Amino acid sequence: MPEELPNFPNGCAIVFGGSGGLGQGAAKVLARQGVDVVLTYRSRLADAESLAERLRGQGRRASVVKCNSIEYDDVAKTFEHALAEYGRVHTVVSSTGLVFNVGPLSETDPAEFRSVIETDVIGFFNIARAAVPVLKQGGGGSIVAIVTPAISRTVPHDAQSGVPKAAVALMVKHLAAEHGRDGIRANAVGAGVINCGVTAVMRVGQAKEMFDYASSITPLGRDGEAEEVGEVVAFLASNKAAFVSGQVVHADGALTA
Repeated sequence: MPEELPNFPNGCAIVFGGSGGLGQGAAKVLARQGVDVVLTYRSRLADAESLAERLRGQGRRASVVKCNSIEYDDVAKTFEHALAEYGRVHTVVSSTGLVFNVGPLSETDPAEFRSVIETDVIGFFNIARAAVPVLKQGGGGSIVAIVTPAISRTVPHDAQSGVPKAAVALMVKHLAAEHGRDGIRANAVGAGVINCGVTAVMRVGQAKEMFDYASSITPLGRDGEAEEVGEVVAFLASNKAAFVSGQVVHADGALTA
């Protein structure tokens, strides 16, 4: 049996959205702390495989699973894979999301809004729904959802970010309240303007003005990095945060201060 880690039990972490910038940042930090990881991807296999290969080169076990979190069966099969390969799941990270158009809520395309809601809200529901019995089976564990400071500070034209992630943050609180006695903790991390992933993609398009504005009002005066968010995710997942549950911790350079 693998040697018990100082801050995590034996088993693995599943990072849903492990092909994206924030998911990869979380996976890298978890791996540095000795955690084996399962990375999921929806379409970007090469990105997930590249990171998995890198982590294996650092002595960690890492595997890659295709998963569309909108489909509950995909999510359930991901947990089945993790249990078969690693024996236990102790950490579940949700870092899924879409590139979307920015603009007034009243002008948002209904089909696009539905797609964002399905990916963020239904996707996280499916992840949590499948995670709870697996974590209970293993004696407890941690769920960490990556959300956005837009749930706490309204940024004009950013409703497609803030609205669904606010629902995710509320689900996190329900999970924490309902399953604390099962040894399950649930928290969220509000990732500010981060120099990776969706932010990097959208910033070169029609959302540039919005992201530049958010950067300009960030008190620390710079964008964050994916692994800075990953450090917060890993802390919340670890035994160091054993009495922290039901919280949203913003890693946003004081944007929400």
